[in-house]
Amino acid sequence: MDSLLHNNDNDDNHLDHVLHDFLALSDLPSLSLSLSLSLDRLVHSSASFSEADHLVDRAFTMGSILLEVAKHSYRNRASVHNSLTWPLPPDLSIKVFSLVDTSSLCHAAATCKLFRNWAKDPFCYSHIDLRTPVPKVNDALVATIIHRAGKTLRSLMLGVVPDATTSSGSCQPLSDTRRNCYSCGYKRSQKDSCHLTRCCLNPLNADGGALGALLRKLHLYNIGQMDSSSLVETLSVCPSLLDLEIVGLDVELGCILSSVSANCHLIERLAFAASTTGRNEILNIQTCSHLVAGCPHLTALSLRGIRIHDYKVRILVKGFQKLKYLDFSRSVSITGSFLRNLGNSNGGNFLEFLNLRDCMHLKEMEVAKLLTAIIAGNFKSLVHLDISNREGLGLRTDRQHTCYISSIMPVKEVLDTRPWMRLMVDYPSDRSNRDP
Repeated sequence: MDSLLHNNDNDDNHLDHVLHDFLALSDLPSLSLSLSLSLDRLVHSSASFSEADHLVDRAFTMGSILLEVAKHSYRNRASVHNSLTWPLPPDLSIKVFSLVDTSSLCHAAATCKLFRNWAKDPFCYSHIDLRTPVPKVNDALVATIIHRAGKTLRSLMLGVVPDATTSSGSCQPLSDTRRNCYSCGYKRSQKDSCHLTRCCLNPLNADGGALGALLRKLHLYNIGQMDSSSLVETLSVCPSLLDLEIVGLDVELGCILSSVSANCHLIERLAFAASTTGRNEILNIQTCSHLVAGCPHLTALSLRGIRIHDYKVRILVKGFQKLKYLDFSRSVSITGSFLRNLGNSNGGNFLEFLNLRDCMHLKEMEVAKLLTAIIAGNFKSLVHLDISNREGLGLRTDRQHTCYISSIMPVKEVLDTRPWMRLMVDYPSDRSNRDP
């Protein structure tokens, strides 16, 4: 036994000397050229093609091993240095790490073992933001980080947004997927896709929905493969959800709203923007009524680019007694008649934000009545109103009659009455100036 240990010590010492001498070669001028010529001589002197190939393969292997060993040693030295100079105790360091966005957390975890250990704490992943400007995140990475968070998970944002850097708490997009995946404990193979699929939310459904049970915020953007059934399954295990935002998903709005009204009774904010290739289906009265009954705490409702008629909008607005934020921009059916006598009701008088921008069939007369009601003292809480329309306002049911410069809308009177109000009334001066 002693002889074996002695032999191992001798081998280690010999390897140390060999590595020391090999690293000393880095001081030589034109080392790259010298090594290249030396390897070429060895290859040419080989007895066979297979032996020459074997030499080249061994060179690749040794180079890769040496690179990984150097990275490992660098991280160890950085850990020692940081442990001696880092001024914060571990519990406070974890608190600081929990305040940064997911991208920055992944970059911090890649710097050294000390930071990596702190970045593994579930508390750091309570709020996961994996939005990117281009597809760079896949299901496996999402699953890794969700399981890292465990039951501390409260917020999850996924998908592709044009500019992820503008979001609150985000310093930069995930610019290097391979690096970020590795730093989060997941190495992506060449076969892994960089796209999210309909299964990306499956970790929330596992173990009877244990990880989704305490989720408060779910934002999904432009996940092309997501379908209605997968999203409904996830919503069914998220009873604590307060904030749901769905943008650019090709899912059935009626199906999603039915699931929300049945499972997410605490929800306070609901936002949906139709996909450009979406179904744009018409919401029925039953869906609207169930949503009102099932979500009594809703304060913000945004349904952009959908087909919904005024009498159904009125059911929603009057039904939600706490509604403050309302956005039906780009609607293809709203005329504005739902606003009549709404400003003095429980559902409409609490509105602070109203967005009817680019509603295709919005009528000049209905807008004028709205502004007159504001002057009369209705909609007392309203501080933001957007009634701009690049298509102009409709004069009649026939869309061939369009108004670009209105003489009956008391815009100036509204601003005189409420100078603090932000009123947006942007219309093209004539048909030739409309956007294509």
